[in-house]
Amino acid sequence: MNDIAATPTEDEDQEELFVTLQKKSKDKEAEKMRVLSAIASNSPARVTDRVAWILNHYPQARDSDIQCQIIYWKTFQVDLYSGGDISFENYPKLQRLHSIARARAVVQNILGLFIASPEVRKFRGKLEEEEKQRALEVRPSHPVYCIYADESGKTGKYLLVGSLWVLRSYETIKITAAINQKKKEIGFKGEMHFKEIGKGNLDAYEALLGAIIQNSSSISFKGLGVIRSGLYNVDDTLNKLFYHMVIQGISEENKSGRAVLPRNLQFRKDAEESSKDKLSIMEIELQLQNASKNLFQGNVYIDIVEAEDSSISPLMQIADLFVSSISRVLNKEEGKEGPKDIFAKKFLEAFGVDTKDEHLDGLSECVRFS
Repeated sequence: MNDIAATPTEDEDQEELFVTLQKKSKDKEAEKMRVLSAIASNSPARVTDRVAWILNHYPQARDSDIQCQIIYWKTFQVDLYSGGDISFENYPKLQRLHSIARARAVVQNILGLFIASPEVRKFRGKLEEEEKQRALEVRPSHPVYCIYADESGKTGKYLLVGSLWVLRSYETIKITAAINQKKKEIGFKGEMHFKEIGKGNLDAYEALLGAIIQNSSSISFKGLGVIRSGLYNVDDTLNKLFYHMVIQGISEENKSGRAVLPRNLQFRKDAEESSKDKLSIMEIELQLQNASKNLFQGNVYIDIVEAEDSSISPLMQIADLFVSSISRVLNKEEGKEGPKDIFAKKFLEAFGVDTKDEHLDGLSECVRFS
C-alpha cells in the first residue's frame, strides 16, 4: 500500500474540494457518502478516504494531526515507515502533514464526521456556539470493535443470525487486503457468496477460507438461532436475534478478556430493502442504546448501527459465509453431500466447531440454538 508524497496537484485538488464542499450542500452529501463507502469497503484510495478511515478506527487521531500522520504512514506506507527513525531517502515519499491536516479538516469540519474533542475544537476555532452540544456528544476514545451481521434460514427449520466480530477494528483493512490479494492470485472475480459455491469453484472458496484463517487473530464469530415454526413475524424475530446476539457477544468478549469494556461498538447488517432496513436499524439501535445504559453501565458506546451493501464489503461477505455455513449444517436436507456441505463443515471446523454435534458445540459461549 505504497503512496508517493503529496504533489502540488494533490494539494490543489484538496484545496479545491475543501472550497467546493463549503459552498455546495449537494456536493457535500455526495462526498460524505463516497467517504463512508470507502471506509466500509476497507479499501480507501484517496488521501481523504484514508484519513477518514483512520479517524474512524483510531479516535485518538481526531485530536492530533501528527498522530494521524504517523498512523497513516504505518498503515498505508508501511514499506516506507514502520516505526522509529525515518530514513533520509524515504522521508520525501511519505505523506506530508499539510496534506493530512487538510484532509482531516474536510472530514471533520465540512463533512461533520469523526469530530475532535470540544477542547481541541475550541483550540482550532471550530467550536461555534450552536455546535457545542454536538461536540459534547462525540464518542469517547475507547477501542473500537466492528460487527458484520447477516441472516439465514427463512425457509429452513432454524431461523439464524450470524456475525463476524473484528475485535481490533483497525485490522479490518489487513483482513480485507488479504482477501483481495488472494482473489487476485487465484483469479477470483466478484463477491464471495455461499449460494454461489459449486463443484467448479469449491477450490477457490477453500483458498479464500485459507486467507481468512491466516488473518483471524483478531476475529470472532457469533451466532444465534430459533426454530422457525410458530413464529408470528420473521422480521421482528430477526431484529430480536441480532440484538441478543450482540448483547451476549459483548458479555462473552468482556468476560474472556479479549475485548474488555469500555468499548466503542460498530454494528452493520447486510442491506436488503431500503425501507425495511431503516426500520430494522432504528429498532436495533434503540435496543442497543438501552442495553448500553442498563446492562453495561454506559461502557459500550453505540457508535454506528447501519445496513451495509455486501458488494462493497468483503467482511460482510465473510459473515454471509459463516451464517450460511451454520444454516447448511442445521437445516440440511437428506441427500448426497455436495460442495456447499463440504465448505460449510470446513469453515466451521476451522474455527473449532464440532459439526457432528447437533447443537454445533464449540462455536462460542454466546451461541444458543433453541
